[in-house]
Amino acid sequence: MNWPAGLRGRLLAVVLLLLVIGAAIAAVAVPAYVLYDRYDQALSAAQERIDRYHRVSSQRGDHRRALDMLKARESARFFLKNSAPNLGGSELTDLVRPLLEANGSRLTSIQPPTVKDDAGFRVYSLSVGFNATPSALQKTLYAVETSIPYLFIENVTLRATVPRGYKPPPNQEPEVSATIEVQAYGPKDIFRNPRAPAAAGGLTGAGTGAGAAANGGKG
Repeated sequence: MNWPAGLRGRLLAVVLLLLVIGAAIAAVAVPAYVLYDRYDQALSAAQERIDRYHRVSSQRGDHRRALDMLKARESARFFLKNSAPNLGGSELTDLVRPLLEANGSRLTSIQPPTVKDDAGFRVYSLSVGFNATPSALQKTLYAVETSIPYLFIENVTLRATVPRGYKPPPNQEPEVSATIEVQAYGPKDIFRNPRAPAAAGGLTGAGTGAGAAANGGKG
């Protein structure tokens, strides 16, 4: 290959040298920049997580005070006490019936309570029917919704017991036939270890056998 002579050849040599130097720099700089960008993103993500953990940690005192406040309120009193489904249903029935009778309502029907699981609790539902005057109905619903343990009225059905246009005697109110579904929350059964009685029985049997052996040896 014949290179151009003179100034033109020198310029071409300088250009080739600059291209070689630029290629060498690019071969080093581009991978370095890619690695720097990757590590910078990883560092930013780690720093963001650390800041988030610090914010959560700084709220630990507030969460602890909130838990202490809930414990001081004795939140267990807002739920049914019995964990067995049949006992919880009986407890709900014993709560609702006096509320109706104490507020001037006449119980006409009551259905067996139903139970379903909801997260860590059991939901008890009780459908009751009763007759009451408008004022007694208002008192009854208010008493149910403000009772402790908490009771929730899910459905309400009202029916008139007199024909349309009926004019009641003075100082008397016509009764309304009402059907309501009352719900309450209760705890689930506490887990019991089924191996504990067997282990205890095994220990008792071992002790009896040891005693028999000792008596036999004395004989």
